[in-house]
Amino acid sequence: MTQARHRQQRDRWSILTAGVSIACALPVFFLAPVRSYSSSDQLTSEDKQMLARGELVMKQKSEQRGAYKLFGGQSWQIVDVPVEVAWAALKNRSGYKNFIPLATETKVSRQSDEEADVAIRQQWGPIDVRYVLQTTLESDRGAVMFRVDHSQPHDIRAGWGFIRVRPYENDRTLVSFGALVDIGDGVFVSIARPAVRRDLLRIPYFLKRHLEGDRVTAQTTP
Repeated sequence: MTQARHRQQRDRWSILTAGVSIACALPVFFLAPVRSYSSSDQLTSEDKQMLARGELVMKQKSEQRGAYKLFGGQSWQIVDVPVEVAWAALKNRSGYKNFIPLATETKVSRQSDEEADVAIRQQWGPIDVRYVLQTTLESDRGAVMFRVDHSQPHDIRAGWGFIRVRPYENDRTLVSFGALVDIGDGVFVSIARPAVRRDLLRIPYFLKRHLEGDRVTAQTTP
């Protein structure tokens, strides 16, 4: 019975990644606490010029940790709202469906002070993915730490990271995002991996689109 359930979960994830590969839009927000926050010091002069033009800066990364084959990296985006507005959006964990692509439900449970579990459901046609994020607010750093809760049903193998907001010049906000994920094995996963890698790091853009509304939806999607 357990083996059948595991096969069903793997088949479901293979279907998911196949569909996402076609759509080129897998929204992965599978994160966990880390202590290496992204810094503007890691940005080159060219990166900073891109940010000033309103572009998304991405730096990809892959690594092996034990049995996990991880990919992801870091990304940055300037958002044209004050940092207090951006931070309020991150603190409102029940509102994460507003900037997690394809998310139809985000339900908060087991909330205590700075920590909460967020059950997320993402749907695209017949594809239905569910997982729970353990989240921690670090208000002094303006950061939210995430990790996939392996004690509850989840449709990826592993994932962790952070999203952070900091004041930027002219009353704007610099959004930093970092994550590493292992979405599993299989033919469809291999096909989908480039799209998954790209769209994982677009989370700051989706937050920008949510916060700025019509001003950014008229622009070219990165």
